[in-house]
Amino acid sequence: MAEANAHALAVPEEELQRLAALHSLHLLDSGASEDLDNITRLCAGIFGVTGAYVSLIDAERQWVKSQSGPDMCAPSREQSFCHYTVAQRAVMVVEDAAADPRFADNPMVTGAPHIRFYAGAPLITPDGHAIGALCVTATEARSFTPAQRRQLQQLAALAMSQMLLRRAVGRVDALTGMPNKYQLQEDLEALARLRAADDDTAATPGPRTLAYIDMPDANTAFEIASVLGMRVYDDLVRNVGARLQQMTAGRADVYHVTDARFALLSHEGHERDFAQQLRELTPALEQPVHSMTLPLNLPSYGGIVRVEAQREALLDAPRKAVAALHEAFTRQRRWADYDADADVRHQRSFRLLNDIPEAIQSEHGFQLAYQPKLDLKTDAYHGAEALLRWQHRELGAISPAEFIPLVERTALIRPVSDWVITAALKQMAAWRGEGMHLKLAINLSAPNFEEGDIVKRLERACIEADIAPAMVEIECTEGLWMQSPAVLKMLHEIRALGMGLALDDFGTGYSNFAYLQQVPASVVKIDQSLIRNLDVSPRDRRIVQSLIALAKELDYRIVAEGVETAQTLQMIRDWGVDEAQGYYLARPLAPAAFASHVRSAATTMLQ
Repeated sequence: MAEANAHALAVPEEELQRLAALHSLHLLDSGASEDLDNITRLCAGIFGVTGAYVSLIDAERQWVKSQSGPDMCAPSREQSFCHYTVAQRAVMVVEDAAADPRFADNPMVTGAPHIRFYAGAPLITPDGHAIGALCVTATEARSFTPAQRRQLQQLAALAMSQMLLRRAVGRVDALTGMPNKYQLQEDLEALARLRAADDDTAATPGPRTLAYIDMPDANTAFEIASVLGMRVYDDLVRNVGARLQQMTAGRADVYHVTDARFALLSHEGHERDFAQQLRELTPALEQPVHSMTLPLNLPSYGGIVRVEAQREALLDAPRKAVAALHEAFTRQRRWADYDADADVRHQRSFRLLNDIPEAIQSEHGFQLAYQPKLDLKTDAYHGAEALLRWQHRELGAISPAEFIPLVERTALIRPVSDWVITAALKQMAAWRGEGMHLKLAINLSAPNFEEGDIVKRLERACIEADIAPAMVEIECTEGLWMQSPAVLKMLHEIRALGMGLALDDFGTGYSNFAYLQQVPASVVKIDQSLIRNLDVSPRDRRIVQSLIALAKELDYRIVAEGVETAQTLQMIRDWGVDEAQGYYLARPLAPAAFASHVRSAATTMLQ
């Protein structure tokens, strides 16, 4: 990093500004341009020369953007004719290169393309920076009249206008004036085209590093905009963009992707150390950014991906950079490198969410399994818990522990819960028709209680299935979220409807007297993580006995889940637990298997 800074200090400020102007046009290492090709073909015809070119001069190289004639790309910037045109910022004519001391030994004079004559007019940006030249060459010495010089200068201005127009149309962000996501996409596609065109040429692009950075992050951006106003926020975003451009000048192109998100694409030759350089810039990024003279400290998160110069890798780079950015935000780290394994997990999660609507509609998508609940007073099965299962058409069985948390973070929780309620009540009605009158516990998630009509939907589902609400028990994980006045009101309405209310995972969450006295629950389910180890853990036995005492004190019906041994079953029976469920009694079963299990148990009792 120190070496890079020293190099930057050695380059004159005017040259740094010239390079920034060149890079902002995003023409280097890009594909052909029909507009510029028309101009070079026109030049070749007007002046009757061997070749005509749009030539750009980078920090250490010449880049030919358009050509009409044989290849003319100097091995280095210093050996380029156009380097001299850029330096003098005026039309330069070399009537006989073999007689000119600057070019007599130039490999492009002594060898192919055997240049003897050269005339070049500088390409001048609106800010006055010479970024390259429109030039013509011939293989024999010749003169160039003042009128021809003026013509070449006018054509160079036309070429410059075309380059500026290309940059402006749909590829510049209106707020910052920086290239936008469409320009980034085009630049990556241009690199891909170059790679596909010729894998063996010196011009073939090398690997790049792409970084996405949110500065500020979305939450902070919303707060700034809502508290300080959009003028302050817009000014802030402009200043952030300018700071990023200044920090990475000569090493990367900066794009304003959207809102407060920026992309940084390393220049060729900088990809190896660019990620480390970004990390070393962290102290500078942490400095306050001024907006309307107001200094603001901005949290930022960045994702980094190194991209091989292959078409698929280049075009997929923005998605991978976003995946790395998401990882940085999730882990609350300033920077995160692209992690292929994490990306696979994110893609799988996205696919699962995408496929859930189909799972709701398909007969072979979502299914309910039913785990019997044994009444420990009568040793009879009077009820069950409905558990959602998903057999994905391609991925096979998907664990509820994987897909339910995903659903709970999206609006899909509503249709999924409606499907579960409808399917469970329909099955209850079918069993009733077979003479089995069973109570059923249905799980709802915390987000369901933010839906203002959840109670009405439960009531309507019972009416449509002709099921008495008293036969339904709603299970929800106990927690702080229940203290909301709106949620408490809804829980009371569910109880008023006649349904039972069970607190799931009891003993592992936010359990205390003040909280429990407000929640109108009728049942508590002691979490299976406490029940499973009762045989071997004296500590768990003490905890469970205390929880049972607490629940009895509050007149709850007590259910123990996770019963896996006869010893455990006997212990909880002795301690006064009302119901039990777990693998010792039965695994979650398909409807037919569940009915068979319950009937078999009833027959055994009668014997």
